[in-house]
Amino acid sequence: MTDALPVCICYIDTDQRYRFANQTYEDWYGCSRDQILGKQVREVMSETTYQIIEPYINRALAGQITTYEAEISLPFGKKYVAVTSIPDIDRNAQVRGYYGLIADISEQRNAALRERKSAEEASILEERNRIAREIHDTLAQAFTSIIVHLDAASQRLTIDPDAAESHLKTGRILARSGLADARRSVEALRPQILEEGDLHSALDRLATQMFSHTTVQVVCKAIGEPHVLPNEVEANLLRIGQEALTNAFKYANASEIQVELRYERCLTGAERCLRRATPTQFVLQIKDNGQGFESSSLSVIRGFGLLGMTERAQRIGAELTIQSHLGQGTEIVVRVQTP
Repeated sequence: MTDALPVCICYIDTDQRYRFANQTYEDWYGCSRDQILGKQVREVMSETTYQIIEPYINRALAGQITTYEAEISLPFGKKYVAVTSIPDIDRNAQVRGYYGLIADISEQRNAALRERKSAEEASILEERNRIAREIHDTLAQAFTSIIVHLDAASQRLTIDPDAAESHLKTGRILARSGLADARRSVEALRPQILEEGDLHSALDRLATQMFSHTTVQVVCKAIGEPHVLPNEVEANLLRIGQEALTNAFKYANASEIQVELRYERCLTGAERCLRRATPTQFVLQIKDNGQGFESSSLSVIRGFGLLGMTERAQRIGAELTIQSHLGQGTEIVVRVQTP
């Protein structure tokens, strides 16, 4: 009956000699049952395989049920197997040997390895995208602002030295901040600007640095009772807001930009008894009165900035809405459920 089973079944005595082996055992090792019976395990197995399984054999002969997985060498190649060893104990509690059941799980293991490799590749791709976003959100944007201030300084160098010096000073501050932030962001740490304050103060500071030498009026305000946001949520919201401000700075040609942070809390326990509670959420809204754009434009859809904002919103489970029309400005709203 055991010969019909697709697993190796054997019986090994206390001298580690085979007393029984089924047909599958013969097939795996390419020899007859008569050539196996009476031999010690070490004579049938390769020395490498024996070194792997010897500790488990000793445990089985000490009366312990053992299970393990290992790769073994066979005359026709290698197999990854799952082994169960069951001691044969007589009525006097003496071990007479053990039964071994060996199943080939090579396919299952290979499938698991493929799945793991696929997950690792997806993780690597996600990490590459994260680093690309961080570089874009730190170095690229810092360089953009620095270039603007350097250009302004060069234009005013002879006619207004004090203004030129102010631009150079701001450029140096942006360079230091951008470099420090890039190092921290690439290491997936909390952005430095958030270490120095909350999200509201961070966005206000970014806007002030970006538009300090322009005629654009930027209003940044927080509404509601601020509550703590998870670090990952706060960091991604900061980058989304930074990207929106940078786009307004570079393309909008706006005279006014409104940055609004809304903290919306659940109702109290008593209020929940009276009416349905609204979910706790945080809303970030950035609106300008600039020239706007057609959101269906392929150049806009493919733009890395908007793609980065979308990916960041997805990463924290937020809802991102971008509304814009030519001549009517742009509004970017991010809604995220918060604890």
